[in-house]
Amino acid sequence: MAWLNQPVQAIAGNTDSMLPPENPSAATVLAQAAHAVGIRRCYPAVDQVSNRMFANIRHADVALDWDRGDPDGEPLFSVSGLEYSNASAVLSLTTVPAPAGGCTILVERISSAPLPCREVARSELPGYRATPLVKAVTVYTEPSRSRETVTLVDAPPACLIVRRQVQYRWGATQ
Repeated sequence: MAWLNQPVQAIAGNTDSMLPPENPSAATVLAQAAHAVGIRRCYPAVDQVSNRMFANIRHADVALDWDRGDPDGEPLFSVSGLEYSNASAVLSLTTVPAPAGGCTILVERISSAPLPCREVARSELPGYRATPLVKAVTVYTEPSRSRETVTLVDAPPACLIVRRQVQYRWGATQ
């Protein structure tokens, strides 16, 4: 998926990449919801990730959890249902404002494929290292992408696919 191929980060020299849109109504349903509950510091991360992950969807909806007393200083937890023309997926996004600036973000995209996990691994994860966790659960890593994992769960007749990416201090000035 596109978010695994492009690390979530601010683009150096492009100040617009860190700014929320001037018109939040042009943002995704997730970005709109985060803005509505008072997320400001981590809003650019929510906006950038959701713009990537919501591309080409037919419909989406979200559920959020946040600290109502300090929405901009505490974590935001979200789960989004993503409906495509012939499939659905779940996006879990967690943002945590970092004390030194920026935000720590955790993105997980959960989907399934109607084939055995060994076929998914063979076609989508060449070059990845497989580490079995427990029966039917294997985590795949690729050394050049140290903050990303792909977990495959054998659930015949399908394979559950969990793509995970972590970024610390996203948007902090270096």
